Amino acid sequence: MRIIKMLPEHLNDVRVLLERCFGESAWSAETLRSQMEKADSRCTVAVEDDVIVGFLAFEQIADEGSIVEVAVHPDHRRKGIARALIESALSDDSLKEIFLEVRESNMPAIRLYESLGFERIGIRKGYYDKPKEDAVIYRLPFLREPARSD
Repeated sequence: MRIIKMLPEHLNDVRVLLERCFGESAWSAETLRSQMEKADSRCTVAVEDDVIVGFLAFEQIADEGSIVEVAVHPDHRRKGIARALIESALSDDSLKEIFLEVRESNMPAIRLYESLGFERIGIRKGYYDKPKEDAVIYRLPFLREPARSD
């Protein structure tokens, strides 16, 4: 499996992946294209045997990051793909903290985020639609040594 930058030619395959993962709640092609084009956004895909099996949208403003969307094809879950996508986003040394929201009922994702060191910091009531559900807010602080100025 390879983690690569999402390119415009991946748009349709990622849209289909998101629809498979999220049904009616999936991003439209327009939303996905807009996310790709945002200056503060990085979209990556996981590719296995030339097939896109995972997607991550990540935004960074200054030293703060936000995981906006993570999706892994149902037939490829529990293979470390989501972890690899997230870890690729965490590799930026300029980050001081990262935030994300997850459906309160999504226990596999919650277990993954907590295993990566994310800490639960709050709830957004009624954040998700179809079905209506609360979001749990997570934060990952980085405890990095300050850059030396020798």
